[in-house]
Amino acid sequence: MGTEADKQTKTTGGLTQTKCPLCDHPEMTGFFEIESAPVFCNVLWNTREEALSAHRAPIHLAYCNNCGLIYNVAFDPELIEYSPDYENSLHFSPRFQKHAEDTANRLIQQYQLRNKDIIEIGCGQGDFLAMLQRLGDNRVLGFDPSYTHEKTAAYPEDSTIEVITQTYSTMHTSQPVDFICCRHVLEHIDSPVDFLRSIRCTIGQRSDCVVYFEVPNALYTLKDMGVWDIIYEHCSYFTSESLANVFMRVGFASIHVTEQYDGQFLSIEVRPTAAETNSGADVELAFSNIQDLVNRFHKAYRDKVDSWQHTLLQLAQQKKRVVLWGGGSKGVTFLNVLDISYEQIEYIVDVNPRKQGKFIAGTGQQVIAPDFLKEYQPQTVIIMNPIYRKEIQDTIKEFALAPEFEMA
Repeated sequence: MGTEADKQTKTTGGLTQTKCPLCDHPEMTGFFEIESAPVFCNVLWNTREEALSAHRAPIHLAYCNNCGLIYNVAFDPELIEYSPDYENSLHFSPRFQKHAEDTANRLIQQYQLRNKDIIEIGCGQGDFLAMLQRLGDNRVLGFDPSYTHEKTAAYPEDSTIEVITQTYSTMHTSQPVDFICCRHVLEHIDSPVDFLRSIRCTIGQRSDCVVYFEVPNALYTLKDMGVWDIIYEHCSYFTSESLANVFMRVGFASIHVTEQYDGQFLSIEVRPTAAETNSGADVELAFSNIQDLVNRFHKAYRDKVDSWQHTLLQLAQQKKRVVLWGGGSKGVTFLNVLDISYEQIEYIVDVNPRKQGKFIAGTGQQVIAPDFLKEYQPQTVIIMNPIYRKEIQDTIKEFALAPEFEMA
């Protein structure tokens, strides 16, 4: 959690400016605002009434010219508490499963992870951790407050791993570890330096311990207009440079940073070093010039929203039966930003059985299994993530349906 001083902000010209939580630069420049967004995109609700009254909060994105971090300066960590109701697994998708398996195999081969001690921070239901166990005959341990035995595993054989339902911290320094992984967690942390410093402390003198992190790629949002990835749960948005910067500051040396998943993700692999790099002047990184992208983003975002409002109006006038495919954060953001009611679009499709039957925060659509489409016979399917286009179209084809496809 940040200190009270860290939370102090000032408002200038309608844009919020604050001290950077990564490098302590005294001023970040606000460039984008959403005044009301669901606090949780990855918590679905048992009834439509609960979903429609889900807690909302503002998103005010600001950019640090000193270290390159993009941050929601309106973020309040007190609103965020991860519990077993939190559900963001993508492992039920064959496309994502292949990405995870390829990543696990590469890490095992590159770092000789066989018969080793592996910890995953924020392991969810442990699908990736179980891959590392099975493929390398490793001893594995996961940490995640949202873990529960009651959830169905994406792959039943992966349900026997040990998970501690706590946040990983210096309390766990005594745990043996040769490799630490942490996927899609850092963007949720309001004090990334403190979080990574804590991990560095748990490693201590184990200089051979490799650390692997994966986060969303901010350039995909800014450059490729992956705008539906802007969610309240994500307070930090990293470029490759700002990601390397934060690790260097707390005593890690970067092995390499790479784009993954068609540019949607960034991954970084690091090893501990003897000392921290405390000041921005000591971090010798050539930051990408993303200032132009930041400056243009608000208009590009507005243009995309306007275009979709026009498309949705046309679909409504044509009385088309429309469904969205993708009940994760992209789908929830799309529905809420465009203020699409459940009367306009009634259903959202998701392959994750843990989401099916639940209702979308803020707008109240029901999440359905793909098989329901055989009965519903949609005329238009809006695909929330282009990376899943082929597997979605293949599934639709198996149902002998021929809807039009729109890419969000």
